[in-house]
Amino acid sequence: MPAIQSLKKQLKGILSTKKLTKAMKTVSTVKFSKLNGVYSEYSHYGKAVEDILNSFGADFLSIAEANDSSAPAAVIVIASNKGLCGNFNAELLNFALEEIEKIGSSYIIACGKKAISFLKNKKIPVKKEYVFDDVPLYDDAASLLEELLKLRKSGEISRVYVVYSKYKNMMLQTPTLVDFFNVSSSENETAALFIPDKQTVMHKIVKNAFKAKFYELVLESAIGAQAATLMTMRSAYDTATEYAESLEKEINRVRQSAVTADVITTSAERDEKGGNKNG
Repeated sequence: MPAIQSLKKQLKGILSTKKLTKAMKTVSTVKFSKLNGVYSEYSHYGKAVEDILNSFGADFLSIAEANDSSAPAAVIVIASNKGLCGNFNAELLNFALEEIEKIGSSYIIACGKKAISFLKNKKIPVKKEYVFDDVPLYDDAASLLEELLKLRKSGEISRVYVVYSKYKNMMLQTPTLVDFFNVSSSENETAALFIPDKQTVMHKIVKNAFKAKFYELVLESAIGAQAATLMTMRSAYDTATEYAESLEKEINRVRQSAVTADVITTSAERDEKGGNKNG
């Protein structure tokens, strides 16, 4: 019965795929849960830092401003390290390509293996490459921000743009461009007591404030990538499950048809033999 053998072979392959996607879905669930915990915990601190930046943004920028406003703008592209996350990287990187062309930047910093390989394939020179962990560490993001501040101070770059996927929920991550050092300032400055004085305090915390802001963007990108991976693996597992059930039904149908045909043939042969004897 060649039809059944072919269907069984397909079923074996689908069951193997189902087993693999189930394992990958489990791993993705664990990673997403861990990242979501880090992101949820950090978001409270990130909100406090954002409030500080909005209150004293002008003071921070006067300290961290670029020494040469005519220097090229830097564009940081943050993507994931791995594939199997649906359109997450494709949408982000195509968006990044459009923004790089609009800005006309010649100073590109690629973060993540997918960003590095994509920009190289597009023959776009990359000045610096960074690869963050699946659960990004604060120190790694902070070291890149430290480098940016040095480049602005030395006059090698001026404005800094960050292209990343803004995390909205598990189903939605939106490619976004951020003018990183363009901090909005409140018209009414928050009343505060500075010891020993305001300028000294601003110099002490300016780096930490921008490091915290940048780390939040890196975290958002990471949790978005993991959410996209999890949803992709869920979809793949569900599709494999449905296809396997469909094949099993088809195998049973073909087998039953074969049995029925065999019964009909046997019955017909008996009837024919009985007719011959009676004749």
